[in-house]
Amino acid sequence: MKHSPEYLQHVVERLASIGSHPRGFRVAGTPEEREAVTFIAGEMRSLGLENVVKEPVPVDGWRLQEAYVELAEGTRVEAASFGGVAGTGARGVTGELVRVGRGGRKQLDRLDVGGKIALVEWQVQRLWPYHVGLELGLRGAKAMVLYVPEGGPFYQAPNALGTFDGIWHAEGPPCVTIRREDAPKLDGRVRVVLRAPRKPSTGWNVVGELPGRRRGAPTIVAGHHDGWFEAAFDDATGVALTLELARAFVEAGVRPERTIAFVSHTAEEYGIAESAYDWCYGAWYQVVAEHREWATGSPFYLNVEGSGRPDVFTLDVPPELTGWIRRHCRAGERDGLLPHGWKLARPNTWTEVWPFLAAGIPGINVSTFTDEFDRTEYHTQYDTADKVDFRYLAKLTELCGRLLLDEPALDRKLFTARARGLYGLDAIDSPRFPHEQTAADVEHLGRALADPENAAKHLKRVGLNWLCADLSHEAFKLERGRRGRHARRACWGAMGDADPGPDLWRELASLRGEPGARPPGPWLEQSLRRHLTRSRRELRRRLDRMAAAKAGKVFPLPRPRPDDLPR
Repeated sequence: MKHSPEYLQHVVERLASIGSHPRGFRVAGTPEEREAVTFIAGEMRSLGLENVVKEPVPVDGWRLQEAYVELAEGTRVEAASFGGVAGTGARGVTGELVRVGRGGRKQLDRLDVGGKIALVEWQVQRLWPYHVGLELGLRGAKAMVLYVPEGGPFYQAPNALGTFDGIWHAEGPPCVTIRREDAPKLDGRVRVVLRAPRKPSTGWNVVGELPGRRRGAPTIVAGHHDGWFEAAFDDATGVALTLELARAFVEAGVRPERTIAFVSHTAEEYGIAESAYDWCYGAWYQVVAEHREWATGSPFYLNVEGSGRPDVFTLDVPPELTGWIRRHCRAGERDGLLPHGWKLARPNTWTEVWPFLAAGIPGINVSTFTDEFDRTEYHTQYDTADKVDFRYLAKLTELCGRLLLDEPALDRKLFTARARGLYGLDAIDSPRFPHEQTAADVEHLGRALADPENAAKHLKRVGLNWLCADLSHEAFKLERGRRGRHARRACWGAMGDADPGPDLWRELASLRGEPGARPPGPWLEQSLRRHLTRSRRELRRRLDRMAAAKAGKVFPLPRPRPDDLPR
């Protein structure tokens, strides 16, 4: 089937031209998203798809309009921000700048940040900006300015200006990001301006159908139209590939065995404020609220993330689909469709395949993301159309089309049962079996009791307690309270039943001899034994649930709760 690099480029460049800010930004629930959605729905209709609809999704709209840091003599340093972070208004906030390094509590304990503006280095990936922002907010900081130093986890390209979803706490101050090259310029009193209105709004998933011969839930292919900066690669290319498949199928007169739903998702990058699970929101809402019938009926979901940069084609595949995918990739390689090679990886929570899998739908994610791209240009102003090889993207479109027209052979009901019962999350949102985090916690608690001389070393590995070294107890309780299936605004996180582990902040402070901590004594062993008993009980619950799922029990698909939705 012939695919058009020219049409792929047209879609990517059109979407990349839409933005609320001179550098782009088309975020869920904004006028810019409405413009993108109108274009996509119009394309679907003109290509000949049927039943084209814009499905509303309640979101916390966040619209970046302006961000900068102004020095005392008037020089302005360009800035960006994180999705969902509260703005300062047009007047901004002014204060003395204080450099806080990585921004953990040990660094902050030596400084007075009350009423000041903190300059933070994002040194390691694990201590995210929202962790530091929470601690700074509780200590009275007026604003936070963040940059990633050389060797840090992201934004390593020269003069890169970065962004992400915020995962921001209500207690966190306004925050902007700057280039690392600009950080040395900041000194004395500065003014931080972040004009980014945030309010409950509506985003839209767009769906068009190519009718099939059989009734029933459709096969699904999707990208996402929201994005940071121009977002040409991530993920206008996914939307373009989806539309190009529709164009080619209709032009070739393809009538599939099953209806194919062509989807463009909202709120992949960010969709709801003050949540530990603020991304992949539009896909989660679609499968748990709008199309629950897909969860038990759709035979296959293909999620297309950033694709077409001249790098290896990566397919995130569950074990049940590995053999089927290998067969198609080997055939595609023989046919010249994979000039940069291919590899298989595990599905992860950074793409929309995860909420679809956790709902029970067989699915994969495809992309040409690489670790090098993640560290250098990911979510920066360098995500532009000129970095995409559209002839390569056309080859990948052909391979994706083959997947859509060849339904994988599976025991569909058993897959749903096992997916809902076996797709879990660990304490930091990585995909694991539901028992793994809890089993590890039980092991580390047991080791702490058996090896009291090294108890702190074992306890910091329990759940989220590695954060105790960097967060005050108040901040740690707030962060821990956002995790797990019962947490407020758990959204798709509830599907993974994450176990944040027990709160061991007091115990760790005691063992480390921190000022003001209760001295070690019999209370400490008694407390650890109580935590161990509870964790063992929780482990048994999880193992029993997994055993039932493996035997074929289909657990109910959770529905959105009132606190999963914008206020």
